[in-house]
Amino acid sequence: MNKDIHPQVYTDCVVTCACGNSFVTSSTRKSLTVEICSNCHPFYTGQQKFVDTEGRIDKFARKQKVAEAKKKAAEELKEAKAKKKTKAGTVETRTTLKEALKKAKESK
Repeated sequence: MNKDIHPQVYTDCVVTCACGNSFVTSSTRKSLTVEICSNCHPFYTGQQKFVDTEGRIDKFARKQKVAEAKKKAAEELKEAKAKKKTKAGTVETRTTLKEALKKAKESK
């Protein structure tokens, strides 16, 4: 059997939360920092609040703004193409091969 393959276990690991709460547990690290613990988690406290420590709500809002801007730009481009097409529509359109052959038959 291999020796020294298991990690070092610290029985006095200090876990520190972002809210300021700290407690001792066992871990393979000497100390841990967490963003949320039982002292500040909404499930345990009974308070309803957004737990947005990584900025997920802000990130989502930014994505929504970018999507709206892209959609607006696409609509403007579509309108510009439509205007260009209507301008080109005033110029005499080309005849198709079928129409040209039909005219040639009629002229004989």
